Amino acid sequence: METSTLNETAAVAAACRGDRKAFGCLVRSYQRRAYAVAYSFVGNREDALELAQESFVRAYRAMDRFDEGMPFYPWLYRIVRNTCLNHLKKRKRRGETSLDQMMDSGYDTKAQGRGPVEMAHLGDTKRAVHEAMASLSEDQREIIRLRHFLELSYAEIAKRLDIPQGTVMSRLHGARKSLRAAIERRQSELVNK
Repeated sequence: METSTLNETAAVAAACRGDRKAFGCLVRSYQRRAYAVAYSFVGNREDALELAQESFVRAYRAMDRFDEGMPFYPWLYRIVRNTCLNHLKKRKRRGETSLDQMMDSGYDTKAQGRGPVEMAHLGDTKRAVHEAMASLSEDQREIIRLRHFLELSYAEIAKRLDIPQGTVMSRLHGARKSLRAAIERRQSELVNK
C-alpha cells in the first residue's frame, strides 16, 4: 500500500471514532474534488463552495455510520451529489436565479479584452450548452460531468457509478450525441428567429 493510502486509512478510522483533526485531514485531501463536483452541478463558485462545505458537515455527522472497509471518496461523492441535487430542487421550487448564471448568460459588465460581439457570442454559446445540458436526463448529465468537467477516466467513472467500463463508453456516447443534437436544435432556433 502507498503511504498516502495508509494515511487516509488511518485518518478515516480516527474520524469514524470522532477525531476532528483526522476528519480535517480528509477535508484538506478532498476539498478541491468536492468543490469541483459541486461546481459541475450548480455552475457558480459561491454555491459550489457552500455546498461542498455543507457536504463535509454532513459527512462528519455520518462518520459513525461509515463502513471503514469501503473507500472514502465514492461515499463523499454521493454526499456531495445528493446535497447538490437537493439544493437544485429547492432552488427550482422557489424559482431562484443565480447572479452568476445571469453573468454567465451575458448579463455581465464588459469583460476586459473582449468586444461586444465576442461577449454576445460567448453568452449565446454558454446559454446553448446550459440549456442543452438541462434537456438531458440526469444520468446523461452526470456522465458528461464526470468525464468532461471532472475529467475522470472511463475506469474511474465505472467505479464511481458501479457499472462496467463498456457501459460507461456507450452511455457517454449516447449523452454526447444527445447533447450535440440539443445544441444544434438551440442554434437552429436562434437562426430562425
